[in-house]
Amino acid sequence: MPDAFQLEMVVPAEPQRVFTAWLDSKEHAAFTGGGEAVVEPWAGGRFISWDGYIHGILLGVETGKRIVQTWRTSEFPPEARDSRLTVEFEPARGGTRVRIRHGDLPPSQVKKYEKGWVQHYLKPLADYFAKGGKHGAAGKTAPVRSWGRRPERKVKARSQKKASARKPARKPARRARPAPRKKASASKRRKR
Repeated sequence: MPDAFQLEMVVPAEPQRVFTAWLDSKEHAAFTGGGEAVVEPWAGGRFISWDGYIHGILLGVETGKRIVQTWRTSEFPPEARDSRLTVEFEPARGGTRVRIRHGDLPPSQVKKYEKGWVQHYLKPLADYFAKGGKHGAAGKTAPVRSWGRRPERKVKARSQKKASARKPARKPARRARPAPRKKASASKRRKR
């Protein structure tokens, strides 16, 4: 039984634009409509999609042309190695030919993932760009987060007037002064 497949579809946008959307966390989440996505868009960067269902490491990024990465889902058997994914973007009549080459998959899951790529990635990607390719055009835009890191909190600016109307700020605590040193006794001074 084969452990690989290749799919392709023409997407109505320029190759660089499709490539950029694929590697942008917000746009990736928007065009898949599959929950949170986080992409660190450089070789060695991490990739997570569908709220953690899919994850991998970017092995190589050729700007505007190709992405090579490891890829696995939470459904891979524990003993299965990571699969290898190559996504290529090339000019074509009507936009960009997006070619997906996916190999080293668990043999029992090849058909499932082949169908999933068409249903959850290629068709939604084409629809996203047919609708203008704007954030949120194909679904809910997920918040940008990274593994284990909390998003930065936004602090609202307060006007001077409101700040002065509040209780005065507490004075910083005073540090305790070190105890004065005791003078050495006369007998200790003589021994030196």
